[in-house]
Amino acid sequence: MNFTPTRTPICRKISFASKRGAGSGFGDTNRWKKMADSMESTPLPSVEDRLAVLCPSQELLEYYQKKMANCESENEDLLKKLELYREACEEQHKLEWNLQQREEEIAELQKALSDMQVCLFQEREHVLRLYSENDRLRIRIAENWKTRKRFRIC
Repeated sequence: MNFTPTRTPICRKISFASKRGAGSGFGDTNRWKKMADSMESTPLPSVEDRLAVLCPSQELLEYYQKKMANCESENEDLLKKLELYREACEEQHKLEWNLQQREEEIAELQKALSDMQVCLFQEREHVLRLYSENDRLRIRIAENWKTRKRFRIC
């Protein structure tokens, strides 16, 4: 069954404008008026009229019921996949957050280690200065003992 009317504006053959008025596109106003009148004289049937002609068969109803069932099962499958993706995204977000926390903790520990190394270096310098001062003092004490012995002998 073909429900498309035989005379529609689409299937009509439109005559071309005369060579005189073809350049501007608006040359023959009578022609446009005639075409508009002819389109109004052949109305398209309404949707209700078209549906009234249709008699839905049992096969057609079963077809659309199967189509709906397929769409619903596909929708459920997509929702399940979406839930799996959501869980995977949540897990990935959690892992990324933990990784960021660990990286921040590592950065803090590296800074603390660097500070401790600076402190250790300063303490080693201080110890070396103290050793140097001790050595000077021992030398001075030894010189003082020598000087005392010399004065005692004399």
